[in-house]
Amino acid sequence: MTRAFPFLFREALINLRRHGLMTVAAITTIAVALTLVGSFSLTFSQLRTMSRRTVDAFEMRVFCRPEITRERLDETEAKLRELPGVAEVTYRSRDDAFADAAKSLPIDTVGLPNLMPDTFVVKLRSAERASTTASTIRSWQGDVENVDVPEEELKVVLRLADFIRNLGLLGGALLLFGALVVVVNTIRLSVFSRRREIQIMKIVGATPGFIRLPMLIEGLIHGVVGGLLAALALIALLRYTDTLTVAIPLLASYLEPVNLPLLAISLVSGGGFLGATGAWLSLSRYLR
Repeated sequence: MTRAFPFLFREALINLRRHGLMTVAAITTIAVALTLVGSFSLTFSQLRTMSRRTVDAFEMRVFCRPEITRERLDETEAKLRELPGVAEVTYRSRDDAFADAAKSLPIDTVGLPNLMPDTFVVKLRSAERASTTASTIRSWQGDVENVDVPEEELKVVLRLADFIRNLGLLGGALLLFGALVVVVNTIRLSVFSRRREIQIMKIVGATPGFIRLPMLIEGLIHGVVGGLLAALALIALLRYTDTLTVAIPLLASYLEPVNLPLLAISLVSGGGFLGATGAWLSLSRYLR
């Protein structure tokens, strides 16, 4: 089989030219299928990124008691930083808070008492820990007066993020299966047109592997070329998306840059897998 591989590879290339119409049909089918799968995957990947960044951007505010001392403030800050899952702690003094509030008031605040508390702004590495972390901080009643965390809103966003993730996985699997079915049926038409050739090869004693290998190579080439076309189509689509992010700068902060080389490699390898698998499945009934 190893010695015969160059011959079988040449036969595969000859068959691609000989059955030009079916070759174009198979490549086009794979390209369209992979473009749909790739578009779906990229869309849901960005949606999931947007939902996760929305969750991760939230801040928990810890309001300290008015009578807290500087020493106790330092101890509270140290305790906050030691909590599991805490990514960042920022201290805002009561004077800074009062100055910020005064800027938004339409009245003269000179002479008004400063009733603002010393505040710590806490960011978490995982928003799922927000409720647990808030409960822990609220237990420090001697130093902490209140903890402001939008728990209900956060739960809704977390559920939305999980829904998007599950929908993306399910939808991607269904699309991939559908693409495989379409590719198998397209390649099956090509194999059906050559069933007489396959039967003759079986009669003269060719092994199933000898018969199957040229068509597997054909399927692999179909898939690789289809994957390249799909990659070019998606890259062109992403270039258009880049113009949208330039026009809407706020959108860019929620989107994740796409690794174009990885995208192209994934589509080409996925196309090769679809083409080779489609050819294998299509040949099975004729080699029994």
